Amino acid sequence: MTGMPAAGHVNPSLPLVHELVRQGIQVTYYSAEQFRGAIERTGAQFRPYPPGTITAHDIAEATRTGSPVRVVVQGLASTETLVPFLQEELRADPPDAVAHDSNAIWGYMVAKSLGLPTISFMTTMLVGTDAFRSQTAGEWLQFIRAAVRDIPAAIAAKRRLARRIGTDLFPPRPAFPTLGDVTLFPIPRWLQRPDPRIDERCHYIGATIDPEIRDSGLDTELAAHIDGPEPLVLVSLGTLHSGTGAFFRTCFDVLADLPARVLIAVGSHTDPARLGPPPANTLVRSSVPQLEVLRRTAVFVTHGGMNSALEGLANGVPLVVVPQQFEQLLIGQAVAERGAGVVLRHNLSNRPVPPAELRAAVQRTLTDPSRRAAAKALADTVGEGGGAPAGVRAIMELLAATG
Repeated sequence: MTGMPAAGHVNPSLPLVHELVRQGIQVTYYSAEQFRGAIERTGAQFRPYPPGTITAHDIAEATRTGSPVRVVVQGLASTETLVPFLQEELRADPPDAVAHDSNAIWGYMVAKSLGLPTISFMTTMLVGTDAFRSQTAGEWLQFIRAAVRDIPAAIAAKRRLARRIGTDLFPPRPAFPTLGDVTLFPIPRWLQRPDPRIDERCHYIGATIDPEIRDSGLDTELAAHIDGPEPLVLVSLGTLHSGTGAFFRTCFDVLADLPARVLIAVGSHTDPARLGPPPANTLVRSSVPQLEVLRRTAVFVTHGGMNSALEGLANGVPLVVVPQQFEQLLIGQAVAERGAGVVLRHNLSNRPVPPAELRAAVQRTLTDPSRRAAAKALADTVGEGGGAPAGVRAIMELLAATG
């Protein structure tokens, strides 16, 4: 397995790896050093990417400071080093197949160079051109402004990679995401819009969530806060986007007098001390053990990343989605259409979320029983498709077919 070293990509892959190991398949998982412990808890053998290639910090920085194209630039640059590195590794210890994150094109390219079957792990839905019609003019303008700045670097990175590796190993267009001989989607089928790329090689196995292999990490202060008598509101915009100090201070202002406890995870790029003293009902942390917290949560204010959205819904928690990328808007809209959430899309056109709208969205979600009921109904659907065992069956069928 050649992973994309980001929590939203690693976490949903771990139950699949755990199930492969449980069924007697030997798995070697390449990723950044920070994910060693999580990967080793699955029973897989961990091997680190070479220092200076790609880390969660690199991906987060590219996401935070640029457009999605800047993340592509980071991936292409890393591929220059990772393809020769992995070729040497895998020739010394040949596997029967290579699994790769759908954005880790180095895994696909190495597999093709060695004539091995490929298993793509796609952590979100396919996004087709028709989906972009749901963007407003302001959102399009904001995206294009950001992307135009990064496109020359992407072209240069692809040319450098072609000179070093050659063009015959490149995946078919579009290269991102890269599909495989088998592509596993750890999402329910209802989240996928129609797309001509979907065929018999695509398997929608539903959410892969396994609390046993996730670190709980509840300390005394956090446990006391989330177990109080009032309903809990969790605010987290993910590990890549994290949110801004202004947004979190808005949360301080508008949620302070709600009859609820508030827990805000600000991410690694925001120093909680610089936000000022939080209200009496609010606890601020850089990160929290999300699965453990969601079991006690009444409302989840989230960026709408696929991993976070599915973990919230799996626990029957209605969502207030504040998307930071277009894909997250689509996820939020799909949840809202089913009555389990509301979307505040202002950030996509570089506008702050109005405080009154944020407060109203959280307050209504706290008090409207229909949203909670809709989220609980969706909890029964997020695992449709068979989960990790279904993914293993698809992999075993591929291995059998390829000898």
